[in-house]
Amino acid sequence: MSEAKPPSRKEAPSKGYYEKVRRESREALVGALPSITLGVVAAILLWLFGKLIFVPIAQGIEWFGYPLPQILTFIILVGLAIFLVRILVDVRRAVDALAGLAACEIGAPYDVTPAEVGHYKTALGSILNVVIVSLAFLLFSDYLALIHPALSGVMLIAIVVWAIFEIYRAVKAISDEIRRYSAEWAGKALE
Repeated sequence: MSEAKPPSRKEAPSKGYYEKVRRESREALVGALPSITLGVVAAILLWLFGKLIFVPIAQGIEWFGYPLPQILTFIILVGLAIFLVRILVDVRRAVDALAGLAACEIGAPYDVTPAEVGHYKTALGSILNVVIVSLAFLLFSDYLALIHPALSGVMLIAIVVWAIFEIYRAVKAISDEIRRYSAEWAGKALE
Protein backbone atom coordinates (compact mmCIF):
# COMPACT_ATOMS: atom_id res chain seq x y z
CA MET A 1 0.00 0.00 0.00
CA SER A 2 1.54 3.27 -1.06
CA GLU A 3 1.24 6.47 0.86
CA ALA A 4 -0.70 9.26 -0.83
CA LYS A 5 1.46 12.15 -1.91
CA PRO A 6 0.43 15.63 -0.87
CA PRO A 7 -1.04 17.59 -3.76
CA SER A 8 1.42 19.78 -5.56
CA ARG A 9 1.17 23.53 -5.53
CA LYS A 10 0.86 23.58 -9.32
CA GLU A 11 -2.95 23.55 -8.95
CA ALA A 12 -2.93 27.17 -7.75
CA PRO A 13 -5.79 29.31 -9.01
CA SER A 14 -5.54 32.48 -11.02
CA LYS A 15 -5.29 35.98 -9.58
CA GLY A 16 -9.01 36.42 -10.31
CA TYR A 17 -9.72 33.76 -7.70
CA TYR A 18 -7.86 35.75 -5.07
CA GLU A 19 -9.71 38.93 -5.94
CA LYS A 20 -13.04 37.11 -5.75
CA VAL A 21 -12.18 35.57 -2.34
CA ARG A 22 -10.97 38.96 -1.05
CA ARG A 23 -14.14 40.72 -2.18
CA GLU A 24 -16.48 38.04 -0.79
CA SER A 25 -14.52 37.90 2.47
CA ARG A 26 -14.68 41.67 2.95
CA GLU A 27 -18.43 41.70 2.27
CA ALA A 28 -19.03 38.85 4.73
CA LEU A 29 -16.91 40.54 7.38
CA VAL A 30 -18.68 43.89 6.98
CA GLY A 31 -22.04 42.11 7.27
CA ALA A 32 -21.12 39.97 10.28
CA LEU A 33 -19.33 42.42 12.59
CA PRO A 34 -22.30 44.68 13.46
CA SER A 35 -24.50 41.66 14.07
CA ILE A 36 -21.89 40.06 16.34
CA THR A 37 -21.51 43.30 18.30
CA LEU A 38 -25.26 43.68 18.82
CA GLY A 39 -25.61 40.03 19.85
CA VAL A 40 -22.78 40.28 22.38
CA VAL A 41 -24.19 43.49 23.86
CA ALA A 42 -27.67 41.93 24.13
CA ALA A 43 -26.29 38.77 25.79
CA ILE A 44 -24.24 40.78 28.28
CA LEU A 45 -27.22 43.01 29.13
CA LEU A 46 -29.47 39.98 29.64
CA TRP A 47 -26.83 38.36 31.84
CA LEU A 48 -26.38 41.54 33.90
CA PHE A 49 -30.10 42.20 34.36
CA GLY A 50 -30.71 38.58 35.26
CA LYS A 51 -27.79 38.32 37.68
CA LEU A 52 -28.12 41.72 39.33
CA ILE A 53 -31.86 42.44 39.19
CA PHE A 54 -34.30 39.65 38.29
CA VAL A 55 -32.88 36.66 40.20
CA PRO A 56 -32.13 38.62 43.41
CA ILE A 57 -35.66 40.08 43.39
CA ALA A 58 -37.15 36.59 42.99
CA GLN A 59 -35.33 35.11 46.02
CA GLY A 60 -37.80 33.50 48.40
CA ILE A 61 -40.77 33.76 46.00
CA GLU A 62 -42.56 30.67 44.79
CA TRP A 63 -44.76 30.41 41.73
CA PHE A 64 -47.35 27.64 42.01
CA GLY A 65 -45.05 25.83 44.43
CA TYR A 66 -41.92 26.15 42.30
CA PRO A 67 -39.04 28.42 43.31
CA LEU A 68 -39.17 31.51 41.09
CA PRO A 69 -35.36 32.02 40.95
CA GLN A 70 -34.93 28.64 39.21
CA ILE A 71 -37.73 29.40 36.75
CA LEU A 72 -36.28 32.83 35.92
CA THR A 73 -32.83 31.30 35.64
CA PHE A 74 -34.11 28.78 33.10
CA ILE A 75 -35.82 31.54 31.09
CA ILE A 76 -32.64 33.65 31.12
CA LEU A 77 -30.59 30.61 30.02
CA VAL A 78 -32.91 30.08 27.07
CA GLY A 79 -32.55 33.74 26.10
CA LEU A 80 -28.77 33.57 26.41
CA ALA A 81 -28.72 30.39 24.31
CA ILE A 82 -30.73 32.10 21.56
CA PHE A 83 -28.36 35.07 21.53
CA LEU A 84 -25.35 32.74 21.57
CA VAL A 85 -26.59 30.71 18.59
CA ARG A 86 -27.12 33.90 16.57
CA ILE A 87 -23.67 35.15 17.57
CA LEU A 88 -22.04 31.84 16.62
CA VAL A 89 -23.63 31.88 13.16
CA ASP A 90 -22.24 35.35 12.54
CA VAL A 91 -18.88 34.44 14.07
CA ARG A 92 -18.65 31.48 11.69
CA ARG A 93 -19.17 33.86 8.75
CA ALA A 94 -16.58 36.28 10.14
CA VAL A 95 -14.04 33.51 10.76
CA ASP A 96 -14.45 32.21 7.22
CA ALA A 97 -14.03 35.75 5.92
CA LEU A 98 -10.92 36.38 8.04
CA ALA A 99 -9.39 33.07 6.97
CA GLY A 100 -10.10 33.89 3.33
CA LEU A 101 -8.53 37.33 3.68
CA ALA A 102 -5.52 35.95 5.53
CA ALA A 103 -4.98 33.21 2.97
CA CYS A 104 -5.20 35.67 0.08
CA GLU A 105 -3.13 38.45 1.64
CA ILE A 106 -0.41 36.21 3.03
CA GLY A 107 -0.54 33.35 0.56
CA ALA A 108 -1.34 34.98 -2.79
CA PRO A 109 2.33 35.56 -3.64
CA TYR A 110 2.88 31.84 -2.98
CA ASP A 111 -0.09 30.64 -5.05
CA VAL A 112 -2.26 29.32 -2.21
CA THR A 113 -4.75 26.69 -3.37
CA PRO A 114 -8.44 26.56 -2.41
CA ALA A 115 -7.65 23.48 -0.28
CA GLU A 116 -5.15 25.54 1.71
CA VAL A 117 -7.74 28.27 2.22
CA GLY A 118 -10.04 25.55 3.57
CA HIS A 119 -7.33 24.36 5.97
CA TYR A 120 -6.79 27.91 7.23
CA LYS A 121 -10.55 28.29 7.75
CA THR A 122 -10.71 25.00 9.66
CA ALA A 123 -7.78 25.85 11.92
CA LEU A 124 -8.86 29.42 12.65
CA GLY A 125 -12.49 28.41 13.09
CA SER A 126 -11.69 25.57 15.49
CA ILE A 127 -9.51 27.71 17.74
CA LEU A 128 -11.99 30.60 17.79
CA ASN A 129 -14.86 28.19 18.50
CA VAL A 130 -13.05 26.91 21.60
CA VAL A 131 -12.43 30.47 22.81
CA ILE A 132 -16.03 31.56 22.17
CA VAL A 133 -17.64 28.52 23.76
CA SER A 134 -15.34 28.87 26.79
CA LEU A 135 -16.39 32.51 27.18
CA ALA A 136 -20.04 31.55 26.71
CA PHE A 137 -19.69 28.96 29.47
CA LEU A 138 -18.67 31.77 31.81
CA LEU A 139 -22.00 33.46 31.03
CA PHE A 140 -23.96 30.27 31.64
CA SER A 141 -22.11 28.72 34.59
CA ASP A 142 -23.67 30.79 37.38
CA TYR A 143 -27.18 30.28 36.01
CA LEU A 144 -26.63 26.55 35.57
CA ALA A 145 -25.45 26.31 39.18
CA LEU A 146 -28.62 28.09 40.33
CA ILE A 147 -30.78 25.45 38.65
CA HIS A 148 -28.66 22.55 39.94
CA PRO A 149 -25.03 22.60 41.11
CA ALA A 150 -24.08 19.58 38.99
CA LEU A 151 -25.21 21.20 35.71
CA SER A 152 -22.14 23.46 35.55
CA GLY A 153 -19.83 20.51 36.07
CA VAL A 154 -21.54 18.37 33.44
CA MET A 155 -21.47 21.25 30.96
CA LEU A 156 -17.79 21.91 31.64
CA ILE A 157 -16.90 18.25 31.10
CA ALA A 158 -18.78 18.27 27.78
CA ILE A 159 -17.01 21.48 26.71
CA VAL A 160 -13.57 20.05 27.55
CA VAL A 161 -14.24 16.88 25.53
CA TRP A 162 -15.54 18.95 22.61
CA ALA A 163 -12.56 21.36 22.87
CA ILE A 164 -10.13 18.45 22.57
CA PHE A 165 -11.83 17.45 19.31
CA GLU A 166 -11.77 21.03 17.97
CA ILE A 167 -8.10 21.50 18.84
CA TYR A 168 -7.32 18.20 17.12
CA ARG A 169 -9.13 19.47 13.98
CA ALA A 170 -7.07 22.68 14.03
CA VAL A 171 -3.80 20.81 14.45
CA LYS A 172 -4.74 18.34 11.71
CA ALA A 173 -5.55 21.18 9.29
CA ILE A 174 -2.24 22.90 9.99
CA SER A 175 -0.32 19.64 9.88
CA ASP A 176 -1.64 18.99 6.36
CA GLU A 177 -0.11 22.29 5.27
CA ILE A 178 3.16 21.60 7.11
CA ARG A 179 3.28 18.16 5.47
CA ARG A 180 2.75 19.73 2.05
CA TYR A 181 5.47 22.39 2.57
CA SER A 182 7.87 19.77 3.98
CA ALA A 183 7.34 17.46 1.00
CA GLU A 184 7.99 20.34 -1.41
CA TRP A 185 11.06 21.47 0.46
CA ALA A 186 12.43 17.92 0.63
CA GLY A 187 11.75 17.46 -3.09
CA LYS A 188 13.63 20.65 -3.94
CA ALA A 189 16.49 19.79 -1.56
CA LEU A 190 16.94 16.32 -3.05
CA GLU A 191 16.93 17.49 -6.66
